[in-house]
Amino acid sequence: MQVYGIKEQLNNWLSAYDRKIAVKVADTLSSWIDATSGVLHGSVFGSVLFVMYIDICINVISQTDFGLFADDTKFLGEASASSQIQNDLDALTEKLEEWQLSSNIAKCSVVHLGRQNPKCSYKMKGIDLTKSTCEKDLGVILSLDLKPEKHIALVVPYTSYVRPQLENATVIWSPYLKKVIDRIERVQKRFVKGLEGFRNLPYDEALKKAHSP
Repeated sequence: MQVYGIKEQLNNWLSAYDRKIAVKVADTLSSWIDATSGVLHGSVFGSVLFVMYIDICINVISQTDFGLFADDTKFLGEASASSQIQNDLDALTEKLEEWQLSSNIAKCSVVHLGRQNPKCSYKMKGIDLTKSTCEKDLGVILSLDLKPEKHIALVVPYTSYVRPQLENATVIWSPYLKKVIDRIERVQKRFVKGLEGFRNLPYDEALKKAHSP
């Protein structure tokens, strides 16, 4: 932590922090044990410590572009650089093990984009990563053709009237096909028609009356 400018007094206090955990089921409490890893849950400083902890690990990624959100890491690279990607995967896996951060290989997958992609295989701990045709990334469905239809099919079910579901990350999946735009519009149309006194109004007039865009 001294690398990040945390002075000796605060560093010593954090290092000496004695944390114990126990499990309670109904009225029965287990024995207390030392918590030798993890962050301080519920604390303001806990998230800062976690970011510092992760930052040290990802510094070993030297040849591949990557994205990081909390503990969710994405490697981004061209298929022609498959050996470099694999080298960085190996380096990251080794560093995570060193820092006692286990990676959940079952949740790791590879998405190959492009018709001419040779679809190289990648490994972690000697285990082949699953090749996926569709992945959910931070709430947005990503498919191989990069079209938003699968994501829209998820967020516009008949009973969905929750605006945050429809508006989340629209800059990423905003549709360009009229049939898909109409499908999203039908969500608003059903909602407006369900308002008292609006059922028999023309749609455009109902929108104006409801002050809806």
